[in-house]
Amino acid sequence: MMTKEHEIKIGILFSLTGTTGITERGQYQACLLAIKQINEKGGIDGRRLLSVVEDIASDPYLTAQKAEKLILADKVVALVGLYTSACRKMIISTLEKYDTLLFYPTQYEGEEQHRNIFYCCPVPNQQLLHFIPWIIENLGKSFYLIGSDYIYPRQTNQLIRFLVESHQGSIVGENYSSLGNQKFYQYLKDIERVNPDVIFSTLVGDSAVSFYKQFHQYGINKPIASSITAETEISTLRNFYTKGYYSSFPYFSTIQSRVNQSFVNQYQQTYGTDRISSAMENAYNSIYLLTHALERVKKLDTDSLRKALSGLSFEAPKGKIVVDTETQHLHLHSRIGKVNENGQFDILWESGTTIAPSPFFKKLLDSDKDKQNVLGTGKLEEKLAQYEVLLDEIKRSVHFLPYLSVFIDMDGNVLDTYNHGIELPPITWTQIQPGSHIKAYSNLDETGLKLAWERKVLSSVQDTMHTISQLQTWHSIGIPISSRSGTFNGVIGFFIQSDEISTFSFITNSLARIVEYAVDTVEQKHQQVSLHTILQDVSAMMSDCLYVIKDKRIVFTNVRGQQLFKQKKDFVENIMEDIFNRFPQEIPSVLRKKANHDLVEIKIVTSEPYYYVFIKEIGSSLNKSQPVKDKRKIVTKDLVGSNENFLKAVSLAKSAAQTTANVLLLGESGTGKELFARAIHNESNRCDKPFVAINCAAIPKDLINAELFGYAEGAFTGARRGGNQGKFEAANGGTLFLDEIGDMPLELQASLLRVLQEKEVTRIGGHTPIPIDVRIIAATNKNLNQEIAFKGSFRSDLYFRLNVFTIELVPLRERLDDISALVEYFIDDLVATTGRPKKELSREAFDILIKHNWYGNIRELSNVIERAFYISDNSAVITKEHLPRYIFQPLGVMDMELDFSNHSINNVQDIKQQNHDLNKKLIIKVLLKTNGNISKTAKYLGISRPTLYRKLKEYEIEL
Repeated sequence: MMTKEHEIKIGILFSLTGTTGITERGQYQACLLAIKQINEKGGIDGRRLLSVVEDIASDPYLTAQKAEKLILADKVVALVGLYTSACRKMIISTLEKYDTLLFYPTQYEGEEQHRNIFYCCPVPNQQLLHFIPWIIENLGKSFYLIGSDYIYPRQTNQLIRFLVESHQGSIVGENYSSLGNQKFYQYLKDIERVNPDVIFSTLVGDSAVSFYKQFHQYGINKPIASSITAETEISTLRNFYTKGYYSSFPYFSTIQSRVNQSFVNQYQQTYGTDRISSAMENAYNSIYLLTHALERVKKLDTDSLRKALSGLSFEAPKGKIVVDTETQHLHLHSRIGKVNENGQFDILWESGTTIAPSPFFKKLLDSDKDKQNVLGTGKLEEKLAQYEVLLDEIKRSVHFLPYLSVFIDMDGNVLDTYNHGIELPPITWTQIQPGSHIKAYSNLDETGLKLAWERKVLSSVQDTMHTISQLQTWHSIGIPISSRSGTFNGVIGFFIQSDEISTFSFITNSLARIVEYAVDTVEQKHQQVSLHTILQDVSAMMSDCLYVIKDKRIVFTNVRGQQLFKQKKDFVENIMEDIFNRFPQEIPSVLRKKANHDLVEIKIVTSEPYYYVFIKEIGSSLNKSQPVKDKRKIVTKDLVGSNENFLKAVSLAKSAAQTTANVLLLGESGTGKELFARAIHNESNRCDKPFVAINCAAIPKDLINAELFGYAEGAFTGARRGGNQGKFEAANGGTLFLDEIGDMPLELQASLLRVLQEKEVTRIGGHTPIPIDVRIIAATNKNLNQEIAFKGSFRSDLYFRLNVFTIELVPLRERLDDISALVEYFIDDLVATTGRPKKELSREAFDILIKHNWYGNIRELSNVIERAFYISDNSAVITKEHLPRYIFQPLGVMDMELDFSNHSINNVQDIKQQNHDLNKKLIIKVLLKTNGNISKTAKYLGISRPTLYRKLKEYEIEL
């Protein structure tokens, strides 16, 4: 019997549902086929591979959760999978945190290289560098670009634009469609209008399939090319929809080779189809790459796997692939294919050899025409500025030595060369240009410079040990430049004529010491600058003006102190003069002074030889609180909090704002879902259009239809002339926020789904469809998966339509570290609104707030602080006595989480019943106290009105 010790677990992460499921399911199947083949051959030294599969449903946030689950709970050795760049980028922090490898099998936009990712896919230079010139030569010069609205299409189209224009072509149109969109009438009209030679598509999944159908039906007789649509999408269409369609990939299933034919046959036997895409073959190869690495290592740790993978090669269905030793990408072939009448690709062109990956191809395109100048002028200047202090210090330290020197950064880019006016070595030194890459010079391969960069250790090569004859009268030394913490920053290389030195090892060690001293000097300078910056930053947070005095001179002042000095120079100088005159006498710790109409409080802290003087203006405009930003204009940077999980949600909101995808906000009542919705809208390209909010739970069931869709004239008795527009029309061009979407009636969900699909509404009583362009942000405090699975109260198809970009807001009880900042924000808001003096929160009151459970979340905290602010009246401090009694002397428990682990089933039921009765009594008691006022009762309990109504119904409380 096979035990766990005889298994190696591999995490498989793909969308088996969701908008990209049509493509990712094939990748998932290819992985399982590879694992099956490997296990049939005996596994890894007798150990069986076990796949642990998770469906990520095209959701980046869910992807991060599933990845962490696979790593921590399932103990997988590595992860294989993902399709979109959003999902890949989302789990990078997880990969770093647990130092786990991801094998990523999908072509992407490049511009990334991460030590925890092996990119088992083509990058843009391997797909586009030959494809675009071939299209221009064979199909035409004018291009129309259409893609799905996410990272890969937008960045890929930047490269396509550059390549098209570089080959005397032109881009005559460019458009992006939201993920999952299946209506392309407007786009097709635009294509017909500009009449391009070629349409280049980067649409994905369902969108791609719908576009090709509608393109054919519309009757546009133009070729379509793509670097993303492959056999998977083609197989879902009739042949006449895609005949004549062009694509470029390293792999097509029609490759005539023994390895590929075996792969295709086995896939067909297993899954009943021979339609295999490049992305599927990438996934298949990912498993084999991991397997070959596992066969090479003695222990299953990430470092061992990473080393085993470097330079690894094997014969794949697409041909030989090699893992690049520097970039962790693959050397691959490039091929161009055309769909034939059978729905397969005829290969029209292929590269004779593999093409090296250039993941930073976009940066190469932005550089100088000279291929050696990989940085470009702008980037070189940026790098030189970054290393300026270090370069200057090293030059100053070695300027008296008659040696040739070259400095390369950590990536191998030549940043500077200098020779101090001596004779150059015979290696065409003048051709080594700043901005070029060390790999461009084969004559430096076996020198100390190149070896030190490759190995990151001190390296030296003496005269005759050089492989190039011209350098055999020279010594070369490469010295790594590393910080005290061990961070590798680059290499300084020296070339010395043999007859210039007698003791080679002594010179090598001396130069290493000089460089080390220069690095230490620079780090000390940086540390001093950093400390000064930190001091400025920290002191800028003070409400007082700070002046640091030494030897009767001001040696430091914070920002507020500088402002006061500029505004009232004489006033500040008089204060300082009075303090100076007291030296070296006893100085009081606190004193007050009045000048004109200004009264200031001065605190002095002595710490020889420094005196810290704090000046606080009493009643001065300098200390008035600034009005808190209008919530209608709030953006993500205005969202208050520093909790790690909260900041993750803010980061997701920033990403969501850059797309047009629908957003689903999940979280308990009072967690700030509407603020997040407004921030996403205000940071998006729809910010100058309407933001319309509607609470689906607060509108009567029989009126919500009219609220959303409007009604035509005469639809209701008394309807105004011309009818009335609904929220969708009011939000046209902007954002519609559907709060409490989980409470929307089931029959209305079908209408909403239809509007999202058709992008048009029909008013109640009307017959004319009205086109609308609205981005949906929905919010709920319910678990929609449970609503779908167990209650049937929410449509799954609507859920997946809304659940493109999910952001989960954590309750306040899970971010107690943010309470201090939130309290400060609420008090500042009240000060700005009322004009009352600012108040502080006592330590005792703060400790009480920290211990409270906050079932009403931020809304409850806001209510508590507002109440305390007014009750404290003229007091400058909010104390325990100003807080509502239930905060520290609760009348009961609302929805508390109980630990039932030590109770029998009967006891558990008893405890739950007791908790139910306790909550019911608490609500009744507060209702009596407030004379049945719902708003006051909800506020006192720290919950929202809809939540209170729901609990009244649950506890069968009649008003």
